[in-house]
Amino acid sequence: MTIRLLRLLTVAAALLALALPAAGLAAAGDKPVDRGVVQSVSQAQIVLRALDGSIVSFSVSPDTRVRLNGARGSLGEIAPGFVASVFHDRKARAVLIEAFGTPATVTDRGVVTALTPAAITLRTPGGGALSVTIDRNTRFRFQGQPARRFVARPGALVTVTHATDAPALVVNVLKRAGA
Repeated sequence: MTIRLLRLLTVAAALLALALPAAGLAAAGDKPVDRGVVQSVSQAQIVLRALDGSIVSFSVSPDTRVRLNGARGSLGEIAPGFVASVFHDRKARAVLIEAFGTPATVTDRGVVTALTPAAITLRTPGGGALSVTIDRNTRFRFQGQPARRFVARPGALVTVTHATDAPALVVNVLKRAGA
């Protein structure tokens, strides 16, 4: 009896796991979708080379949702060469962009001079200033371990990993301010 119940629970869990991702896309599922390779992307539009070889473009708005490699992402993380599916309305306005690819990241090192809800500013080893935007997806770490953002206060030595022209992915505090 217990083996039968265990099998039933396993099948139910598997069905639930398959159904949940589909439920999240139900709103986009009734929209037309085009798939292809990203040719260009900006804050205003995304251009794909469709599977049939044609070039299609879609307007992008702040309401457009972006998923990169299955996780929430930002438009700035999508690069030419990525494979994408664009769910859109009849006027070619993108509702959801699902892209797959490896974003090129840059890691900058410096001492924090300012930290606001929207950006972190560093003094680089060369003496220059660098400001990188941060958002709700930015993860803060202290020596590689998860931490709260206050550890990155002015004076802290940090590395900031981000895609070019995109918000920071990770801010890793190497040495606390005053330490």
